[in-house]
Amino acid sequence: MWKDIRVGQIFNKSFNDNAYMVIPKQTESVSLRLNKNTWNKLKVLASKQKVSPNALVSQMLDSHLEWELTATAAGWVVMPKPFLIELFKVVDSNTIEKVITKLSSRMAKDISLYMRGKHDLNSWLSVIRARCARSEFNLTEYEDETKHELIMQHDMGENWSLYFKTYFQNIFHDLGVKAEFDYTDNTLVIKIEKDKTSSWHR
Repeated sequence: MWKDIRVGQIFNKSFNDNAYMVIPKQTESVSLRLNKNTWNKLKVLASKQKVSPNALVSQMLDSHLEWELTATAAGWVVMPKPFLIELFKVVDSNTIEKVITKLSSRMAKDISLYMRGKHDLNSWLSVIRARCARSEFNLTEYEDETKHELIMQHDMGENWSLYFKTYFQNIFHDLGVKAEFDYTDNTLVIKIEKDKTSSWHR
């Protein structure tokens, strides 16, 4: 059996609670036909998350268009987090820096062009937010007239902090963006310097 539902409100809540405000999106009501079992599962999941079924469906569609639709083709793969943590423990820091420096420029440009249609700072901030949400990293952002600060808590160990720092450092350098980096065993801090012509979109 199939169930007709109406999807009206676009649920634009991030997967994790960040420190930036989200500009409401324009919405349009549409009608979808779903399998009854699928609809029942959605209602149960919506109840657990304390949102309406409409909001949950909109969230899922947004997520699919933003990430899942293009992520695999862009080169992202899913692997167990415990395995990746242990793997990086046995790789020395020099090897990590050498490998990611070799790959970062071409890899980053391919990812942003395929997933966002352009390669600039705003597209990469969008990719970082989406990646953190799906990896369940805690991402907090602060912004004033002179800088934009991102604090990413990944809880995967010092070598992963080094990997992220080296990767993003090379990306921002290639984009001509001035940024400072700091990290601990489980947290990366990025401080991006704004110029007078910067345009920041979320």
